[in-house]
Amino acid sequence: MKTKRHIVAVLMVLMLLVLMPGISIQAKSKCNHKNITWVTKTKATCTNRGLKYKKCKSCGKKWTDVIRRTPALGHKPGKVKILKPGCTSVGYKTTNCTRKGCMNSYGGAEDGYLTIETIPALGHSYDKGTSIKIGKKRGGKMKYQKTQKCKRCGKRKISYYYK
Repeated sequence: MKTKRHIVAVLMVLMLLVLMPGISIQAKSKCNHKNITWVTKTKATCTNRGLKYKKCKSCGKKWTDVIRRTPALGHKPGKVKILKPGCTSVGYKTTNCTRKGCMNSYGGAEDGYLTIETIPALGHSYDKGTSIKIGKKRGGKMKYQKTQKCKRCGKRKISYYYK
């Protein structure tokens, strides 16, 4: 009775081995590694080099001791953006990198500009202004008030003079 159970168990195991895909009782044949490809381990970025290693497509063997370095891509400058200066505030001329994931791209680091150039403040540009007579005499001269307005920002400047 025991021998029948053993025979049935051995037959069941053999049936499973034959019917299951991917399981082989035979010894695997040796691979000659002729179907080799380079696999990217680390992608190159704007500033860092990338790394690749060899891998056999047939058997999956990896050669991580054989590494090929790919050069850094370098930045890809985008359009120049200009923040115009005002009468008293400076302006900026900036350029960002357009590669996705670069720290110098839009949405990267806070100050992630490739180039940044300061444009000096323009200073006020006053019109000729209007003068009104205040009417007080000082040594035979009349006192006037001159009001001028900046053409760019609208700031008013008041000065006094005698005439």
